[in-house]
Amino acid sequence: MGWKFWKRSNPMDPQEMLARGHAEPNSFPGPPRPQDSLPVGSFGMTVEDVFSITGRGTVVTGRVQAGTVTVGEQVLLSRAGQPILQVEVTGVEMFRKTVQTAKAGDNVGLLLRGLAKDQVARGDVLSK
Repeated sequence: MGWKFWKRSNPMDPQEMLARGHAEPNSFPGPPRPQDSLPVGSFGMTVEDVFSITGRGTVVTGRVQAGTVTVGEQVLLSRAGQPILQVEVTGVEMFRKTVQTAKAGDNVGLLLRGLAKDQVARGDVLSK
């Protein structure tokens, strides 16, 4: 393909291009997603920030890297590959909306039971 790629030797009619695109809408599968290659139920999230809410517990925020997490599930907090402790997810919030499940790619805040603010730091990993 030269730098003048728009000058084709056999130009295609715009109506034909539209018809071809509508006839094969899923002809391009897109890039592979990490959540498609993981076993069902796996979960991974890197902690970006930590908050403490009086009377509720500790909230960790970050992007879910892989898998899903649901309210009521147990997750493992790890630092530098060493497991620290297991905690329960008591709430999931995404953009000021409470949701039941977070999936890969979501920026979420997880409310964790049984965890103090000083026990978790940025860079820690939550996993199942």
